[in-house]
Amino acid sequence: MHKRQYCEKCHYPQSVCLCNQVRGIDNKVRVIVLQHPSEVNVAKNTVRLLALSLKHIDVYVGETADDFQIAYAQCLEKRATTAVLYPSADSLALGRNRPTQLNIEQLILIDGTWRKAYKIWKLNPWLQDFICWHLDSPPKSQYLRKTRQEHALSTLEACSEALACLGQDHTASLLELQRIRQHLVTAKAKTKS
Repeated sequence: MHKRQYCEKCHYPQSVCLCNQVRGIDNKVRVIVLQHPSEVNVAKNTVRLLALSLKHIDVYVGETADDFQIAYAQCLEKRATTAVLYPSADSLALGRNRPTQLNIEQLILIDGTWRKAYKIWKLNPWLQDFICWHLDSPPKSQYLRKTRQEHALSTLEACSEALACLGQDHTASLLELQRIRQHLVTAKAKTKS
């Protein structure tokens, strides 16, 4: 039996390598992702696609404040220009029709199911020290993962929309990469059945 070969750059199996599809984005706003450990090896993990595409991104895996000490220190260095994208009770609306006057250099996203993202939010009270936003008019999700949340987006979709709201051009290439990845995963699943 042959061992599956993986691409050294995108870390997907060679048969579904995405390297030729990646359109790098020199994002002005650094993206900081707090990723729940259970998401790391999920086949439909969109943070991996973000990491392939965005020039300025840091991904930290964990749940508790101890797990995210480095992320917290990084955010404290730019406290006045760091924001969290999370729909909390006190979050402000971020939308394309309401460009923000804030100077944002870093954007924190939480990656996980709604339940796991909420757990990270609660276990990391330091997140509430930063301005918090929710997407004012989120687009319809094209993500193929089940959820009961009406306006749920993948982390990639939420990131793409937030960066577009903050004036970043060419975020549509992120959505296209997600679409291609989903197509490959779906096609591979059909060939197995």
